[in-house]
Amino acid sequence: MAFDLDIRGMLEAQDLLALMELPTPKRRRLLNNVAKRVRSLSRQRIRNQQNLNGSPFAARKDTSKGKKKMEAGLGKLLEVTRLSGTEAELGWRNTLTRWVASQQHNGVSERRTAAQMRQWNKVPPGTAATEKQAKTLRRLGFKTRQEGKKTLTRPSVAWIQQHLNYARAGLLIRVLDDERAESTGAQSWNIQLPARQFLGASDSETSQLVNLVLQQILNSPR
Repeated sequence: MAFDLDIRGMLEAQDLLALMELPTPKRRRLLNNVAKRVRSLSRQRIRNQQNLNGSPFAARKDTSKGKKKMEAGLGKLLEVTRLSGTEAELGWRNTLTRWVASQQHNGVSERRTAAQMRQWNKVPPGTAATEKQAKTLRRLGFKTRQEGKKTLTRPSVAWIQQHLNYARAGLLIRVLDDERAESTGAQSWNIQLPARQFLGASDSETSQLVNLVLQQILNSPR
């Protein structure tokens, strides 16, 4: 999940020639500046809670979180992750964060079964849910059926860390937090997260930014 910026094809012939005559460090500077401006646009959408097309983010079903901005954490971690003389990439360095961003940006609709949940047990060391995730799941009312018990119970922090990996715990937190799903003992259920498309810029916005920054660099005394 990333926003790829390729300046070729965004400029008129004369400007493209002027660009290609620039030394590589200046082309990198241009791309870095444009990518950071796209980052600012993306963060502005998060502050406004708007998608790329200007429509509002799908509202939370649970309104108890008040005015807390959705996707704010992802916006803070957004950065330029790759840069060359012709291309730049805006995204997240951490693999898990990229996965979470993709789920939030594109939305997700998955059908999960109790059998699949049981297959998540005994994850390898180093990939288990964190203590913070476990405490959050307990606070959100996460319940599961444990061996030797007839009813759904709220598991301990230690149980969650042993039986859920980091990615699955994160997905459950988002489901419980955003959708306020309740454990009902059903053998299968649908997980649905709406798309909230905040990353990037339209072609016209990107082209305008490239042309603006190019003129600034061409007119710069350095």
